[in-house]
Amino acid sequence: MKKPLFIHTVYFWLIEQTSDSDRQAFEKGLAALGSSTYSSNYFWGKPLQKDNRDVVDDSYDYGSTTFFDSTAQHDIYQSTDEVHMTFINSFKHLWKTVKVYDHVLK
Repeated sequence: MKKPLFIHTVYFWLIEQTSDSDRQAFEKGLAALGSSTYSSNYFWGKPLQKDNRDVVDDSYDYGSTTFFDSTAQHDIYQSTDEVHMTFINSFKHLWKTVKVYDHVLK
C-alpha cells in the first residue's frame, strides 16, 4: 500500500436526543464519505469502550479517518467535494461537538 501524505481524523459527539433512525442515517452518511474521489482510503467506527486507561478518550460517538495522497486533495475535499459537503449539510444538526485532528506523515 502506498503511504498517504495526509491523514484527517474526525471525532463526533452527537446530541443526546439523537434517535436510532438518525443514528442509522448518520452511519450511512459516514460510510458514504468513503466514496470521495479525493481520498485514498477511509475508515469509520465507534469507540471500543473497553480500555480503562486514563489516556484513552472513548467519550465520542463516532470517529472517521480519511487518507489523502496530498494536502491539495485534502483541501479540495474540505472546500468543494460534493460527498463531503452533502454529509456536513445533512448531519450537522445532529452533532454537538466535532474535533478534527490532521497530520502530515514524514
